Amino acid sequence: MKLIKNIIYLLILPLFIMQSCVKDEENIFDDTAAARGQKAVAQYSELLVSAENGWYLDYYPELNHKVGGYAMYVKFTNDGLATVSCEIETNLPPRQNYTSEFSVFMEQGPILAFSEYNEVMHFFSEPSQADINGLEGDYEFIIMKAEQDEIQIKGKKGGNKMTLRRNVNNINPDTHLAEVAVNADKLSSYVMFEFVANDETIGIASVIDRTFNLEYDGQDVIDVISYAFTTDGIRLYEPFIYNEVTMQNFIWDDAEEKYTCTDQGVNAYFRMYFPPDFQIKYEDFLGRWELQYQPRNSSAWQTARMDTVEFVQIKKNSTLRMVCDKMFNFSGIIVNFNSLKGVISIIGNNSAVHSSGYDIRVCPYATIAGYISTSITNGAGLVGVWNEDTGGDRIITFEDNKIWGTYKADGILLRLMDSNGVSQGNYTGNIGGLYGFRNLILKKID
Repeated sequence: MKLIKNIIYLLILPLFIMQSCVKDEENIFDDTAAARGQKAVAQYSELLVSAENGWYLDYYPELNHKVGGYAMYVKFTNDGLATVSCEIETNLPPRQNYTSEFSVFMEQGPILAFSEYNEVMHFFSEPSQADINGLEGDYEFIIMKAEQDEIQIKGKKGGNKMTLRRNVNNINPDTHLAEVAVNADKLSSYVMFEFVANDETIGIASVIDRTFNLEYDGQDVIDVISYAFTTDGIRLYEPFIYNEVTMQNFIWDDAEEKYTCTDQGVNAYFRMYFPPDFQIKYEDFLGRWELQYQPRNSSAWQTARMDTVEFVQIKKNSTLRMVCDKMFNFSGIIVNFNSLKGVISIIGNNSAVHSSGYDIRVCPYATIAGYISTSITNGAGLVGVWNEDTGGDRIITFEDNKIWGTYKADGILLRLMDSNGVSQGNYTGNIGGLYGFRNLILKKID
């Protein structure tokens, strides 16, 4: 009997021990987790608020950071408010800030949330009529790692990794974001680069939004490298590694038109690239040209004439203005530049505003059919064709760019258009009553 009791005792003893251990373990784990969570929330909140001059953030919307990043400024305060501004126009004009509530709390890990609607931050997550997914931006972030001057976060839904960088030098945020915007505006017109590392040309990178799409020479491989603009160059979304060389920060060189890596020990750059079929550089269009054309006034087309015109810069590698005080009594015609091909084109556009308040619109004209296109969105118009300096003269003729489709443009007409896009008739108030120009031919003046 005693033996049986001993056996029963030995069998049930582990159950008592297990129950006691589980009870002790649960109490210790729960208390520790709760305490540690509260402590972490307090520490992260304190760190965010401690930056008296705020934080700078390269904000990446879109899944897989496919459109690149945008410079933001964020300032957190003790009363649970966050003030946010951005380099680009959001729901507010560029650099205008908006203040709303933020919070830090625990889920599986610490979360930084812009918990109240923010006109700047939530712009990137709002759906639109054109896209129900919007820009797929985040406003809740997992805090991955926190140091005194850097906090690494990750979008809770999109998964994009970003870094809050403390404004240690007390840089005025409006000044900083304005400089980034100017740099971005200047550099966004460069659309193709060759990538060189350790003095070897690796491939060609085309720019889409704020990404390099790098095609390696001799390989059917494309790397998409996202970046955000800084005040003097770009910073990559994450370090890019090529042949064990790691690079992330690049500064722009205006003279050589290239991004040079500034990371220690790295010899790499992205330099502006001109394809084999490239015609003329943007800079070579600037200056004086002879323009031959057949003008039209209120009565009829006239015999071809020749005038000197000048091309002046509007936006480098993007747009120019053709000026001539013998042809136009306004600022001149806006001309587009294709930086991939090195060609100019004249497409439907509002080139100036008349004193009446109406737009002076440049409209493609098909002489034989007698039709004009008043659209400024369909891209129809004339494209310049270079004769490759045949006979030593740099001559460009204009022909239909084949976008209109139904008709073939061979010239342009000037129209007055109201704010609703309704035509108010031909602009016959131009110099000499001229409002039509066809069969345009340009010849460079040395």
